[in-house]
Amino acid sequence: MPHADAERSAELLCTDDAGVRCVTLSHPMRRNALDDDARARLLALLQRTFADPAIRVLVITGAAGTFSAGGDLRTMSTDPAVAAPRLEVVGDIIRAIAAAPIPVLAAVEGQCYGFGLALASASDHVIAGATAGFCCPFPRVGLAADGGLHHTLAARVGRGRAAQMLMFAEPVGTPLAAEWGLVDQATDDGEALPTALDRARTLTARAPLSLSTAKRLRADLAGLDAALRAEAAAQLDLITSDDFAEGVAAFLAKRPPTFHGR
Repeated sequence: MPHADAERSAELLCTDDAGVRCVTLSHPMRRNALDDDARARLLALLQRTFADPAIRVLVITGAAGTFSAGGDLRTMSTDPAVAAPRLEVVGDIIRAIAAAPIPVLAAVEGQCYGFGLALASASDHVIAGATAGFCCPFPRVGLAADGGLHHTLAARVGRGRAAQMLMFAEPVGTPLAAEWGLVDQATDDGEALPTALDRARTLTARAPLSLSTAKRLRADLAGLDAALRAEAAAQLDLITSDDFAEGVAAFLAKRPPTFHGR
């Protein structure tokens, strides 16, 4: 029988300190994977955060030494009528982070995969522990990346390196991720969050209008929106494919998938 804790949705733990809000994705039994309910709650929390003038900086992190394994594959429906609203929420989360009036920092330990990588890649500053890993695992299960990764990843690491991550689905460790520009600051393991909170406190001493202007002037919101819409359309085609069904079955059975391109 499945463990009851494994079946629940991820918790979003929220703490505030002197203008810095820290949101922790917490579902250790699923490596902090987010199902539809958790994503909807995350979007609502982000919207409240960015509308609160008392919050000057947001830090996003994960519980138990892992940032996030991404979406919870066990809960993903192959019904386009169900998948379309899920993808809209995914897009709205990334749009909210990119258009936020305050800086968003990601404190990464352990796995930063799939939608977890999308959250980090859309953030303004990524701090990672020494053995963190970044991966776009979508081709392993018959999907393409979503969460704006075709736009945000290329903006951070360049088109060639982004293509490598998006197509080969191989993890990139912190040292190489820092060299490529995906990680802005590397730390010892276990130090990503303390370092992020320290950097966030530094940002609270900067002029808020200057920070929001810096975000707005460098953001390519039109390009991001186009990528999100194109990704969602492609994902709705892929989610009904035989390859996705095989990818999910192989994932649950812990065996290599056999794809046939249909």
